[in-house]
Amino acid sequence: MNYLPILRRGHKGALMLDSTSAAHEQIRSLADLYRQDPEGVGDMLIQIADLKDRVECERELDGLGHAEHVRDEIVGELLDDIGGARVHLDHRANHRALMQARDLAHQAMHIAGAAQRRAEELAVLTAVARQVREERRKSPRLVVVTGWW
Repeated sequence: MNYLPILRRGHKGALMLDSTSAAHEQIRSLADLYRQDPEGVGDMLIQIADLKDRVECERELDGLGHAEHVRDEIVGELLDDIGGARVHLDHRANHRALMQARDLAHQAMHIAGAAQRRAEELAVLTAVARQVREERRKSPRLVVVTGWW
């Protein structure tokens, strides 16, 4: 199974990386760990949830306290217990990752090229508008005399 994020188009054509496959694997590992030690895993999850309120209170007090660090340590331990958050790549998936990276780079080059062309167009239009303004300032005004006094 491929655990690499997949480049997808989201709402209104926005690009996003979808890591659903990796999340599924992590949740399955957590369920296996829970089956082996329901009390230990349950206690860790409850501690993480309980520390959330303390973390929010401490943030309101300008970060005084250490609840966030304790919570992060517990989350880190749990992640280590379920195999960590690092995804070891199958050599067969490397080719797909390479193709995705190349496609992303190709799209970025097209975007950069379009942005560069637009910047050059704007520079030319700005220079022309500046030149027109300067010519208007320099040209003498013509006064028409309709009769002698």
